[in-house]
Parts: sequence; C-alpha cells; structure tokens
Amino acid sequence: MGNQFVPNIGTTEFPEFFTQIGLGDTSGVNEGTQKENEEDSTHAHRKSPKWTTGQNLVLISGWIKYGTDSVVGRNKKSEAFWGKIAEYCNEHCSFDPPRDGASCKNHYNYMNKKLSKWVGAYDNAKRMQQSGWSENVVLAKAQEIYSGGKNEHFNLMLEWNALRDQPRYGSHVGGNSGSSSGSKRSRENDASDSNSIR
Repeated sequence: MGNQFVPNIGTTEFPEFFTQIGLGDTSGVNEGTQKENEEDSTHAHRKSPKWTTGQNLVLISGWIKYGTDSVVGRNKKSEAFWGKIAEYCNEHCSFDPPRDGASCKNHYNYMNKKLSKWVGAYDNAKRMQQSGWSENVVLAKAQEIYSGGKNEHFNLMLEWNALRDQPRYGSHVGGNSGSSSGSKRSRENDASDSNSIR
C-alpha cells in the first residue's frame, strides 16, 4: 500500500488524450463560448420595456377591433393581423420604442395565459357563490382560487373588465348555475366564437 504510485499534481504533464487538441483549437472553443455568453447577455438587455396598464388596454382595444372584425380579423395571416394591431397600438399610445407585431403578439399571449387562468378561477368562485355573496366576495374568492395558496395575485383586473364581454373571456357560469336549459347550446356557441378569434 505504501508503494502505490501517486501522481505529482505539480507537474505539467497531461494525460495523452489532452494532447489531441492543439492550443489554437482551444482558444476557438473558448471564444465561441464567450461569444454565446455575450449574445445571451445582450439578448437579455434587448428586452422591450414593460407594458403599462394603459398600454395593455390599448392592445386589448386593438385586439377587439381587429379580432372581431369579420373582414379584417378572420382568415388573415397572423403576421398581418398582429401588424395591424401594432399599428393601432403605436397610433393610440406612446411606446418607446414603438411596438411591432411580434411584440404585441407575445405580450397578448402572456396576458391571455393569466386572463384564462383568472376566468377559470372566477367561474369556480361563481359556482361556489352562496346566498348573500356580493360581487366583491366572489372576486375575493376568485383571487384565493387563482393564487392557489401561493403568493400570486391577479393584477390584470382592468384588462379583464375590458375583455369580459368577449365570449372568450366572459364567465360561463350564469346567474342560475343550477339550471341546465339551453346551457349546452350556449357552451357550443361560446366555444365556436372563441375558436374563430385568433
């Protein structure tokens, strides 16, 4: 045991497989990695500024205008559709820098995810509604359901109020949730309306 070979860490000898890469080759690898890291950090700094509530409302207004217009909104390519919405946003609100179609689409999709989750929470709260519950109690219960015990708060209330008359974002729970007459037809109409708006 005492006679085992222990490598000398202070020597400059390398195992044979290290000699397969020349020093010039390793610098190229490091430069590539360094460039990728620089590009990632530059990309992170190029993020567009946060949207304000007022800007969100203008975006929603443009989405409603062009998304529900049977001539402009339907059967239109996504790029052209969101380009129209970007023009509308830049015309009706000051953005620095001006928003393009991709920026509007990405931000709307971000809001849509939160709004859809909120509509589900609100519908669940409406189903739980008891006699004597005011709308404020229903909203508080919806916030509780939305957060799911986490420190997450729905912060797009004005945006939801602007959209809640749209079939895609309105509550699907009627005032009398126990009644089933005509409910299947209503759900089918809501589903077809939400599928036709993109």
